[in-house]
Amino acid sequence: MPVSAIAARTLVSSNSRGGAVSELQQALADAGFDPGPIDGDFGPQTRAAVMAFQQARGLEVDGVVGPQTWGALQGASGPAPAAPVANVGPQPQVSIGSRGPAVSTLQRQLAAAGFDPGGVDGDFGPMTRSAVLRFQSANGLDVDGVVGPQTWGALGGSSFTPGAGPVQGPVPVNGDLRQRILAIAQNEVGTLEATGNNDGDVTKYPGAFGRGQESYCADFASWVLTNAGASLNEPWCPSIINKLANSGNWKGRNDPQPGDLILFDWDHDNVADHVGLVKSVNGNGTITTIEGNTGGPNGAEGVWEKTRTWDFVMGFGNPI
Repeated sequence: MPVSAIAARTLVSSNSRGGAVSELQQALADAGFDPGPIDGDFGPQTRAAVMAFQQARGLEVDGVVGPQTWGALQGASGPAPAAPVANVGPQPQVSIGSRGPAVSTLQRQLAAAGFDPGGVDGDFGPMTRSAVLRFQSANGLDVDGVVGPQTWGALGGSSFTPGAGPVQGPVPVNGDLRQRILAIAQNEVGTLEATGNNDGDVTKYPGAFGRGQESYCADFASWVLTNAGASLNEPWCPSIINKLANSGNWKGRNDPQPGDLILFDWDHDNVADHVGLVKSVNGNGTITTIEGNTGGPNGAEGVWEKTRTWDFVMGFGNPI
């Protein structure tokens, strides 16, 4: 269904409502990107579909539907086509924990496609898995982090190439790091535990790093930064502070900026108890954050935006 001229001149983003959003949702659905119900409400699922569409079409991935995204939707008739496969040689299935030349090949091809795997070292670790997940999402594949025939094919027919030479380095991730952090974190708002036991959909955060069900505020922060192209893999808040301090990125209670890590000390014992991400520093002295492992409406535990005062803030860290 083509979008109307009026809708195509309307800038829409999270929390927008109305006829233009309904047309957006229908156009996304027609293009193969599920926005949820066609209800005229630009919520988290619609935003996720917009970002997936933008990434698949090579647009700026900001979740905002302006002239470029509307224009791409006008001509969209389905998911972006996968690269052609050249069926040469074996294509082994690899996943987190795999090691060897096949993983090195995977990492080279992810980097060439613009999905930073964190280096070419033949070790399928958390950063490689996050790159695989992002690549699968952008190409309309099952997002499971397992590289089998379909993912190899979408990568362009990559095959096991022992002894392949080194590459110059991964392709840089486009856009500003802090903007990417906030876009990815915002997209996760509303991800919930199943029974209030650190279970359900939120287990993807520790699971991306090979960890099991656990308190996951640090896992969430690590997952967001890693998917944004930074480097963080810490399951424990005090270890995050140690890493920030050792890298010169710990700022204490000074100069909070959007995209910063924010650490909290609930009982004032100088040991960090919780971590989130700064979304905005507000004129009334509060800080808007996005946090995992926190309570939301009706007590639902998951990933939520929060408004915090300074009472329990231990400090801030630049994203690393």
